[in-house]
Amino acid sequence: MTSLPSTAKRKVDRDWLRQLILKHADNHPNMPPDLRDKALVVAPMVDASDLPYRLLTRRYNTSLCFTPMIHAKMFIDKPKYREKFWKIEGMPSQDRPLIAQFCGHDKNVLLQAMKVLEPHVDGVDINCGCPQNIAKRGRYGAFLMEEDNGDKIVEIVQHLTANLNVPVSVKLRILPTGIKDSLALYKRLVDAGAAMLTIHGRTRFQNKVDTGTANWEYIRQVVDLVGDRVPVIANGNICNLDEVRKCFEVTGVDGVMSSEGILEYPPLFTETNVESTGFKRTGPGRLQMAEDYLELCKEYPSEEGGQGSGLKCIRAHLHRFLHADLQVHTKIRDAVVKTFTLEAAVEAVSMIRELHEKTKHDISTEQLSWYVRHRGGDDDDKKERDSIVEEKKVSIDQEEQDQCCPMGDMFGEVCCDPNDEDY
Repeated sequence: MTSLPSTAKRKVDRDWLRQLILKHADNHPNMPPDLRDKALVVAPMVDASDLPYRLLTRRYNTSLCFTPMIHAKMFIDKPKYREKFWKIEGMPSQDRPLIAQFCGHDKNVLLQAMKVLEPHVDGVDINCGCPQNIAKRGRYGAFLMEEDNGDKIVEIVQHLTANLNVPVSVKLRILPTGIKDSLALYKRLVDAGAAMLTIHGRTRFQNKVDTGTANWEYIRQVVDLVGDRVPVIANGNICNLDEVRKCFEVTGVDGVMSSEGILEYPPLFTETNVESTGFKRTGPGRLQMAEDYLELCKEYPSEEGGQGSGLKCIRAHLHRFLHADLQVHTKIRDAVVKTFTLEAAVEAVSMIRELHEKTKHDISTEQLSWYVRHRGGDDDDKKERDSIVEEKKVSIDQEEQDQCCPMGDMFGEVCCDPNDEDY
C-alpha cells in the first residue's frame, strides 16, 4: 500500500484556496459578506464548462471555475484536440481563478499535459468522478479510485505533486464499498500531497435516473478527517443559494460546487429563487442567460479554446437555459437541435424573445426545469410537468447524444470519447 506519512512537509499551504478567493474578491462586489472568503465553484463538465459559459457565471458570484475534463493523452497526442481545448497563450485574464481538470491513468502523460497548462492556471485536478463505462475502459474517473485498491491514484498524486508547482487536487466520489474505505483512501491522497479534495457525495452507481441525494453527512466526515490539512469542496444537491449556505453549515467545507443547477441558471449563487424572495426569481430571466451567453460566444468562440465542441456546446447550453420553453414550443426546440451556425442559434433565441413579449412572460415565476427532470416529488403540478418534460425531451436528448460527446453523469462528470473523430 503506497502512502506518505501525514507529517510530510506540504508544498502548498492549507489556506491556499481561501487566499486565492480573497485575492479575486473585488471581482464580485455583490457577493454576500458571509460568502466572501468561500469558494463558489462551477464544476468541470464536458460540453458545458466552456470559456464563454465560465465568463457568464463569473458575473454572478462564481468565484472559482474548473475547465471541462481534458483527456491527458489526447491533449498531448492530438494537436487539433489541444487547440480546441486550450488557447496556447492562456485564457483571458477575467477567467481566473481557474483549475484545469484532466483524466488519465498514466502518471507521466498526466504530468506532461499538466505542465503545458501549469503557467496559466491556479491549480490542476484529477478526475476520479466520472461513472461512465467509457471511463472504465479508459481506466480513469471513478474507476481509478478502485484500481489496485487505490494504489494507482495515490502513486499518480505523489508523482504530480513532486513535479508541479501549482496545487494538485482530486475530484472524487464515495467508493461503492462505503464511507469507511472512502475515508481511508482520501487520507492516503492527502498524505501523498493532494492540496484539495472535491467530494461528490454519491457513488458511481448513483447517476442519471438513479441519482438519489448526495450524502452531505459523508462529506462532513471527510472534513473532520482531513479538513485541518487541506480544503474540501462539496458537490451535490445545490439548486439555490439557500442550499449553498445549508451545505456550508452541515459539512463545514471550504467551498460548494454546482453543476446541473448552475448549468440551467448561471446566477444560482445569487439571492434569487430563495426563501427570502418567496422563492421568486428576482435575478435575470433564463432568456437573458441564453442571449448573454451567445454574445460571449461571439467574442470568445467555443471552438477556439476553452471547450472544443463549438456549436455542439452552444446547442447543449441553449437546451438547458431554455428547457422550460423548449418543452412547450417544439418547433423552436427542433430549430435549436438543427442549429449549425451561431446566427441560427441567435435566431432561435429571438423567436423565444418574441413569444415572451407576446405572452407578457413573468420572469419572477421562473423555476428550474432541466435540473429537476429526473427528480421525484409529491406535488401534483410537478408530477404533471415532469411527465410532459420526459415525454417531449426524448427527441432533443437523442439528437444531442448523437451529435455531441456522449452525455454522461448529470452532476459534474460528463465524459467524452477519446475516439471521437471531432478530435
